[in-house]
Amino acid sequence: MNEFRLRPMTPEEFEAFRSRIIAEYADEQVRSGNWSAATAQARASGRTAELAPEGSKTPGMLALTAETDKGETVGHLWLGMVHDPADAPSAWIYAIDVTESQRAKGYGRALLAGAEQEAARHGATAIGLNVFGTNQVARHLYESADYEVVSQQMRKRLNSPS
Repeated sequence: MNEFRLRPMTPEEFEAFRSRIIAEYADEQVRSGNWSAATAQARASGRTAELAPEGSKTPGMLALTAETDKGETVGHLWLGMVHDPADAPSAWIYAIDVTESQRAKGYGRALLAGAEQEAARHGATAIGLNVFGTNQVARHLYESADYEVVSQQMRKRLNSPS
């Protein structure tokens, strides 16, 4: 049921994907209290532009579409290869996006496994990602796939003095 193949995104697919993940990232940053609603969209767009200045053709970035044998898109994956000379080659998952109509069918787990396979195929010895603390579904997925917390941010909201 959750079999698919990964293929490079077309530039048009990447632009649609990029627009969607920018909006979602901005919303998550606002919900988390990190950014104001007034600046979130611009900040998210700026960060994405820094990471992928050449879109789907940015060196070191893999922008992939997951599709079934029938050509139905079930999700997208954005993976970056990190080659720091001082450290072992690793990869970073910037986004895993399962098509809304295909959620809760195992595609998220399959895309995660696909990311790991692609990273290893490109020489990575480790893979990382970031997840918002409020995203319980994603956190459970990553924990059940043996991802470990290596850093954690914490915050306490303070009452303004009267």
